[in-house]
Order: sequence, then C-alpha cells, then structure tokens
Amino acid sequence: AAFKDPLGEEWNVKRGDNTPNRVGKNREEWLANSGMVIAAAEERKKEKPVDRVMVWDVKALFDKPKVHETEERPAKGLRSFFYEGALYKGNPTKVFAYYGAPQGKPPDGGWPAVVCTHGGGGTAYPEWVRFWNNKGYGAIAIDLEGHLPGGKSHQVEGDFPTGVGHPHSGPSRIDWFGDRALPDEEQWFYHAVADAIRANSLLRSFSEINPEKIGLTGISWGGTVASAVAGVDSRFAFAIPVYGGGFIHESDNEGLAQWFPPKNMTEAQFSDYRAKWDPSAHLPHAKIPMLWVTSVADPVFQIDIFAQSAQAAGGDSRLCMRPWMIHGHGNGWNDAPEIGQFADSIVKGGPPLPKLHRPETKPDTRIVHTKYEGKDKFTEAWIYYTTSGGKWKSRKWNFIQCSIGDKELVSQKALPRAATAFLVYVFRDKGGYRDNHVASHLVEFKK
Repeated sequence: AAFKDPLGEEWNVKRGDNTPNRVGKNREEWLANSGMVIAAAEERKKEKPVDRVMVWDVKALFDKPKVHETEERPAKGLRSFFYEGALYKGNPTKVFAYYGAPQGKPPDGGWPAVVCTHGGGGTAYPEWVRFWNNKGYGAIAIDLEGHLPGGKSHQVEGDFPTGVGHPHSGPSRIDWFGDRALPDEEQWFYHAVADAIRANSLLRSFSEINPEKIGLTGISWGGTVASAVAGVDSRFAFAIPVYGGGFIHESDNEGLAQWFPPKNMTEAQFSDYRAKWDPSAHLPHAKIPMLWVTSVADPVFQIDIFAQSAQAAGGDSRLCMRPWMIHGHGNGWNDAPEIGQFADSIVKGGPPLPKLHRPETKPDTRIVHTKYEGKDKFTEAWIYYTTSGGKWKSRKWNFIQCSIGDKELVSQKALPRAATAFLVYVFRDKGGYRDNHVASHLVEFKK
C-alpha cells in the first residue's frame, strides 16, 4: 500500500514500522564472502580520519560544580537551579537546569539517572525530567544556550517568552558553528559539551543517585552534543543521541552544507572544526554503549551520516531507525520505547535489544542473509531498501520480508539490482504495540 508520511514522502509499504542497529565488525571477511563492491556508511568518507584536538580541561570539568538555587521558572515537583559551567571570558557561567528523582526510597546504590540535552530552539523541559522519573530514573534537563525556559511546550510553566537570557550565561548558538572565528573557549559548542559534562559531575554528587549508572541523551543539536560528549566523558554509563550526530560536513542537506567550505568556513577553520568540534573526531574514543535513534527520512540529519556516526563509535553502538518518527522534542523521548529499553538493559539489568550483524549477499542470487542474536526478542524482520539516488531525505523506500531462522534472517525475495542502499530491521509486535526495533548496518552500493 502507498501513503505519505508526515514529511510528505510517498512510501510503498507491505508491513512493518521501524528499526534500530548494531554495527558489524569484520568488513574484510564480509567483502570476501559477498563478492560485491559495496560502500558501507563508514566507507563513504572522502577524507582520511582526523586526529582530534582536545580543547576541554576534562579534569576541571569532572569537579563538582557549585549550585545556585533560584525561584526563576519553577516547575511543580522539580528543583530549578543554576549550576556553574565552564569559564567564559574569565568568569564562571551559570547553567539553568530542572532536576527530579523518582518518589520513594532509592534502591541500593541510588537511582540511575540521565542528563538531557535539548535541540535547536529548545530549552530545559520539565516534561523530559518527569518522563525519566516515571521510568525510575533521576534526571537533569539543562539549557544549553544561556536562556531561561519559556513558551508553553513540554510542561514549561508560567507565561514567559522563549529565548530570554540571564546574567552570567555562556554564549548562545549562532547558526552552525557561526562563532568559529572566536577563541575556542568563547564558542558555543565548547560550552555545550562542557555543560553536559558538568551536569554529570553534579549528578554524581547527589546522594540519591548512583554515580556508576548515569546516562546521557540528546535531541537534534543536543544529539550532536551528546555524540561528542560520549567520546570525552568516559564516566557515562550509556549515551542515546536522537536525530543528531556527527559528520555534519558530509550532509547533503543544503541547510547544513551551506555552513562549510566553500560558502562559509575557510579551509583552516574547516580543519579546526573537524578536529575539535564535529563528533566524528570524538566518537572513536566513545567506548560506552550507545543507541542512535532516528527516522530514515529525517529532514535535518540524514540517515547516511547518522548511520556513519553510529559506526564510528568505539564501543557497542546500535541504530534504532524508525521510519515515521517526527523530528522534534517530545517525539524524541516519547516515540521510541527502545530508548527506555536500552537504558534499562545497561543500568537496570533489563533484557538487551536484539543485535543484527552485517548483512551478506552475493551478486548471483542477491538474497540477503543476516546473522543475529536475541531469538524470541522480535516477531518480524524486513529489508528496507531504496533504488533512488540523490538527496537522502527525498529517496523512496520499499520493503522485502525476511524469514526468521534460529540464527539467521533470510530475505524472501532478491534485492533488486537497481538498489542503491539497504538495511535489515526487526521489531516485536505485541497486539499492535511495537518495540525492540533494531536495524543492521546501512549498506550503500557503488554505482
């Protein structure tokens, strides 16, 4: 059946909903077995990997920050306060935050907890904190742009405008690295990463929080921040970037590409950006478990660079790809039950999500074989493929169902020779409720 998704894209769908992903490892063995010339997401890189330049004083950021209580922007049942971030022009900054913990007595060792970093145009949201509190986690939602919460979205109280600053704030974001000519310590991304690290340091000092069970999640721009933080602050137990990741400079989205050479950055600034700010420089150092959540048609961070980010991470990194997921706050914590499932599997002893290995196929049959782990954790498996080229957000996608064997998924039809990219995904359907979406490696064919 054909229909249009919320972005106006037309889809040819048989069954299914979405997916997550686990990175395959032995590329050489796969290539030898496949007999095909392929370009996996990590092989799309046009330039050699860069050596990162660490601009943050991590040791200083690991110290407990001072907290300043405030009556600004109260939220029922939550604490609102400022904590001190990195120095800005020689002076301490103050970061606004909401914090809450579940009701009742903490478990032995303390509650697990989550640091929440918002996206562009967002702020610290009470609803996000309560979302995690209801799942048995402490949570802190922070404002990354030197603002106080405003507007009516996501349980922000009062009648305050958005974008209102406060004394002693750090810098606000200027477009996409629009402050690149300033010293490192005066750039927004420097402070955003530092503020997330300081939030971790603060949570670790709370007696009701288990310091070994603190995770990180971010939405859109906050996902990009979380992606970088994962490779800088090894104290986090897990990280869940939603929509946003790294390799921004490789995007085919004109809204992103315009901020890089030749239109904006000089070559020297671009080299500086790649080594210091883009998460691709930090992800190989991220050894913590990561879950990457997105839509295949995300209008901002395309699936190719997002999958490439997932594969660049140095630890157990999985992709949760949900085709119809809308890009936005609220959707970024409510629409993917895998977010809570993944966190529970890391810090609560919950069941892990399924794991798909790299898909294998041969040019003579074009039947796709995918080994997996987690039998009985999903009920359906599908190939998700496109024969389109051009911009990722405009590509049309189609489906082929897979048979589920004891250890392997096998496509019931051959992959079309016109296919330009595909992945395999699984999910569990429980009376219409779907979870455990997990996807394979994104595979692109060289044409």
